[in-house]
Amino acid sequence: MILTCAFIISVCALGGCTAENASDGASKTHTDDSVVVFAADGIASRSFDGVGVDWGVYEDTNKLAVGAWEKTMNAVDRLNPSLVRCMTNLDWLVYDYDSKNTDDLSDDEWKYNFKNKYMKNTLDILDYCQDRGIKVAFGVWNVIGSPDPEVDVWKMIPNSTTDPRWAKMTADLMEFLVKTEGYDCIKWFVNTNEPNYVGNIGASKNAYNTYEKWSQGVKNVKAEFLKRGLDGIDIVGGDVTASGAGFDQYLMGIAKEMTDVVSNYGIHLYVSNFPIDKGTFRDSLTTNIEALREFDKKIGDEHRVIIWESGLLDGKNVITDCNSYIANYSYGIRMADFTVQSLLAGVNGICYWDLDDAMHFMYTETGATAKEWGMFSTLSSASPLKQEIRPWFHSSTLITNLLRPGSDIYKPSVESGDDFRTVAAVSADRKSGGFIAVNRGIKSVKKTFRIEEKLSTDGNIYVYIFNESNLRLDKNGYVTPNAVARGSVNDEVTLEIPAGSVAVVSTKLL
Repeated sequence: MILTCAFIISVCALGGCTAENASDGASKTHTDDSVVVFAADGIASRSFDGVGVDWGVYEDTNKLAVGAWEKTMNAVDRLNPSLVRCMTNLDWLVYDYDSKNTDDLSDDEWKYNFKNKYMKNTLDILDYCQDRGIKVAFGVWNVIGSPDPEVDVWKMIPNSTTDPRWAKMTADLMEFLVKTEGYDCIKWFVNTNEPNYVGNIGASKNAYNTYEKWSQGVKNVKAEFLKRGLDGIDIVGGDVTASGAGFDQYLMGIAKEMTDVVSNYGIHLYVSNFPIDKGTFRDSLTTNIEALREFDKKIGDEHRVIIWESGLLDGKNVITDCNSYIANYSYGIRMADFTVQSLLAGVNGICYWDLDDAMHFMYTETGATAKEWGMFSTLSSASPLKQEIRPWFHSSTLITNLLRPGSDIYKPSVESGDDFRTVAAVSADRKSGGFIAVNRGIKSVKKTFRIEEKLSTDGNIYVYIFNESNLRLDKNGYVTPNAVARGSVNDEVTLEIPAGSVAVVSTKLL
């Protein structure tokens, strides 16, 4: 099956390009007839965990617009995530602290409020994930206490997660959610966010943390889980920013001495544009994963590498923790490129940061400002423009719906230069599949694709092009194919991909 230059011109017309623009794009085409083969033995990741999103407990549901939850449900339905990372604060749920003023902290007492607005929002999110079979990494942002030790009534901060009360509190919370409420969608517990990061006041509760404290805290929590019959809950190993101490101490420490306690290497990656654009991000990530694999041979099999937070650094305002580029199509193209490079490096799952601006705020002396890094906003105070679904939601939707859990991910047999990257996916039942191709060059390219692993389907092929000119949306504002053709991805599929674009080809509607 051949989808040639005429196809791209028709895509431009469907996407709103003028005839002049389409012809101009065709005249600048750099023809490349090389065949991109995804060999049956070219596995990048087996039984892929999927792609999802950070969807945390909202800090203030009173600030939501009318109809916010329905909007969120519709968007998540369309996104169809396989993974969700859902974080909360124990400060919202624990109260009435009573110290016995002894050296033995295990005799201290406290109470829980599992009926407040924070728990209601938690249960709403978990209900959604439970009903749809979405795997959840559930956790807490940090230990209980004020960043100022002088007013820290809990006095938990200096000991961090090694505090014996921490293990009891987290086990109480998980016992309530998993055993009492029955949320078996929770597969992992996150034992504090970014324990290696002490870069700003918002993370200052982690300033006392060390790898030794964190690892002992994990062992304490794991032991408490086993005591409570929560042995089905794994612990995310690290949940660290994967540079410096995050990699050298935490992730390497896990690989060397903690594989009997955790089997999930949790990474946070926020990357500048340059390594994404040049493709060197993949190289550095590959090097890190291979370094871990030297000590843990089970990585990629029983043990998994999952990026639990991911985003781009360029455009970030460090004061407000917002990214001004999320409204641009270029953000979606780069995040697709980020995803492809991560998969080629051997990553087993990814969560994007994040879903909704309404979830989190940056608190300053002048008040609370929403962290704008989401795919949309449901805040009542947000402008109509910021409430709208942003372009990178649409590129993410194509990726999450193609790269389903249990799929095998394939890399190309031959690489195709610095400006072009691609991966393929075949579902576990071998009934669906497709590929993602990212053209970061300044000229369109023509490629012929073929997946060797046989799919037991022979029907339509759906082609999607993501860029500002070619993205097509239906009447409800959701992405729709640029073209539909009869054929099989096991045959040669030739298409021409515009400059600065993402092409997604699938055997099913995404």
